[in-house]
Amino acid sequence: MNQFRKNLPDHLRFLMWVYVSLLAMFTVFRAITLLVNRPEYFGSVERSISIREAFLIGFRFDILVASYALFLPYLVLTAAFLFDWTQPRWFKFTRIYCTVIILVCLIISAADVPYFNFFNSRLTTIAVNWKNLGQVIHYIVREIKYYPFIIIGLFGIWGIGKWVRYIWKSTSTDLSFTNSRKISSTAGATVLMLIGLFGGATPSRPTMERAVFSNDGFINQLTLNPVQTWFDSYFDFNIYIFPLEDAKLRVRRIFNTSKNNCSSPVKKDRKFKEKGRPMNVVLVLMESMSAGRMGIFGNPKNLTPGLDSLCRNSIFFENCYSNGIHTNAGLYSTLFGMPVMLLQHPMNNGVSEFTTFSGLPSTLKSKGYETIFFCTHPKSFDNLDTFMTKNGFDQISDQADYPDSLLANSWGVADETLFDYAHQRLNKMAAESENPFFATLLTITAHPPYTFPGFSKFKPRCDDQVEQCYEYADWAVKNFMDDVSQEPWYKNTIFVFVGDHGTNIPGPYDVPLSYNHVPLIIHAPSIFPKAKTMSGLANQTDIFPTVMGLLQTNYTQNTMGFDLFREKRPFAVFSQDSKLGVIDEKYLYVARKSGRATLYEHKTNFGKDILKKNQARADSMKSFACAQLQVALWMVRNKLTPVKNACDSVKIEPLR
Repeated sequence: MNQFRKNLPDHLRFLMWVYVSLLAMFTVFRAITLLVNRPEYFGSVERSISIREAFLIGFRFDILVASYALFLPYLVLTAAFLFDWTQPRWFKFTRIYCTVIILVCLIISAADVPYFNFFNSRLTTIAVNWKNLGQVIHYIVREIKYYPFIIIGLFGIWGIGKWVRYIWKSTSTDLSFTNSRKISSTAGATVLMLIGLFGGATPSRPTMERAVFSNDGFINQLTLNPVQTWFDSYFDFNIYIFPLEDAKLRVRRIFNTSKNNCSSPVKKDRKFKEKGRPMNVVLVLMESMSAGRMGIFGNPKNLTPGLDSLCRNSIFFENCYSNGIHTNAGLYSTLFGMPVMLLQHPMNNGVSEFTTFSGLPSTLKSKGYETIFFCTHPKSFDNLDTFMTKNGFDQISDQADYPDSLLANSWGVADETLFDYAHQRLNKMAAESENPFFATLLTITAHPPYTFPGFSKFKPRCDDQVEQCYEYADWAVKNFMDDVSQEPWYKNTIFVFVGDHGTNIPGPYDVPLSYNHVPLIIHAPSIFPKAKTMSGLANQTDIFPTVMGLLQTNYTQNTMGFDLFREKRPFAVFSQDSKLGVIDEKYLYVARKSGRATLYEHKTNFGKDILKKNQARADSMKSFACAQLQVALWMVRNKLTPVKNACDSVKIEPLR
């Protein structure tokens, strides 16, 4: 050991210890991810070989990340070593830098474990909307269940500072080196650093595309380093597979708007021969209501008897997919009929908040409807107050409308309180005005921290806390429908229930369909006296034209959706942050931001990639999705989303 200390300069021994610390940390958290997040099906087949391969590939990613992280201090300390710099500020900078690097990697790696559990994806920047950060911290601090993690985090920060200081002192000596030994040791270290920047001494550099090496989505994701996925997500998902004019032409063909001479390729005047129906519309976006949680889709635990019954007595779309996996995406696509951009907050991304959108709120408001939006939390969260008010809602009801005694948790009131209050407000609106109303309700209880109020009369049957909240959410919906069915305005109302997104129920793919497969229910007994199950594909973007079709009111559509009673959707498109999914009755196409694309036969529930044998099908699915995403982004950036701007000339095309 003494000979080792004499032959290796102090700064290299210090960096070596930091490097080893990072590699050890990444390996430990990969093991934790395996233990905590492995799917239920994982133990049914021997997987030791694929797990070992995942750890080997992952270790190369770890080497790559650690090498990039320590490249700057390596340059600084090597320069100080070669040129005999003795200024303390350089060494202080290096210690602080290394402390911050380890701390950042620790925070990202630790946050990745619960994030993966919830979203079935390695950590990306979509996890943190900086404009909401203050409110998110407030919510976390108010929940006692998070305190142990906060304490562990603070202890980790203190421990990292002590560890870096310790290894700095333990590797410091007064040894001097001749110029030749300085050059030789620096040359050897530089070669090792370059090997590390390449991902190790192997023929090929580790890439996210090569991480997809098996037919098991969990195993493939286990290889990834969350620090790399975090910083990789700062770069846009490449949807530009066509020249813009080609993409617009394809979109015109998709939505049958080829005769439209406007700048907006989706503008369409919808006219009806039938007499209009000026009915009320109540839209309920149900938090995390996945098809996988419902009995009518095959869940054996009977968590949702109320919704199951509602499906059997309504128009039920059994193949509806949410456009994203976040509530803001569900609101945006459902209300405003546009697909969400991958890795972007659709209502708070620096562009969309500076334009206006057509859709249900503004269109119905222009037809004389009174519009109101109900949520349980402060309306400032997710930019709801600004965005919704700007785009057609007259009123927004939020947490401020309730006394503190009714609050269930840090997200405000629970579902039953929301429904009771909305019922009262809708009664008042119906009594005081002859105009119809459009109301949107956003529920919350099936969202962490998974609690419902102690004063509730609800009695759960399940022992699992999460399943209890789904039982409760279903119970609250049933009570709401039972109550409003007694009101005089009930028969003149179209009720629409849809999941804002689903939830993570792991399966053979790294894009669990349970996260986007959601119920879509249209309950309007005066229009549909008989129930019917619709087997065609649907997206949340279809709700706007479908509801307007039921109202039979002439309007101009400037969104990307189909009237599901008059048109057929060929593919459903959805986002899971850094992954794009396109699905039809047989195939599931998945494009990954920094990984290779795959194609599956999802009905077989087996994760074998069949893309090479079905390249034409994969290309058509990719083209369908990317053309729409490209044009949607172009429309938003050029403020062509409101109907009044649809025929404006566009002078400047956005940069790719």
